[in-house]
Amino acid sequence: MVKPKRATSDPVEIQKDTDKLVRFLGMYCDAHHRHRLREPFQFDHPKLPAKVPKGPKLCAECVRLLRHAIVMRVLCPLDPKPKCRHCPQHCYRPLYKDQMETVMKYAGPRSILSWKSK
Repeated sequence: MVKPKRATSDPVEIQKDTDKLVRFLGMYCDAHHRHRLREPFQFDHPKLPAKVPKGPKLCAECVRLLRHAIVMRVLCPLDPKPKCRHCPQHCYRPLYKDQMETVMKYAGPRSILSWKSK
């Protein structure tokens, strides 16, 4: 049973999840938004434990989605955090939820294949 809590406070877990989100969005944006103007992603909010000093090049749409995802991950009230797909309480805005689902369906299997090939 998942117990509600104010926020998951383990900064190591938050950073691991943030790194995974950055990797997944980078893979997705490389494959689907190559023709768009893209700039290196950085995220360093003084009040949030998640940091991305130097991330992949992302388009503006993917930057908005990734920022939303990082903030929602940090503010997740459930501990331990379930996979968003199985969460009883959806915190993503509907548009972002659909976009992230598309990203996960694309990048999830490819991340496993890229990990095995290393």
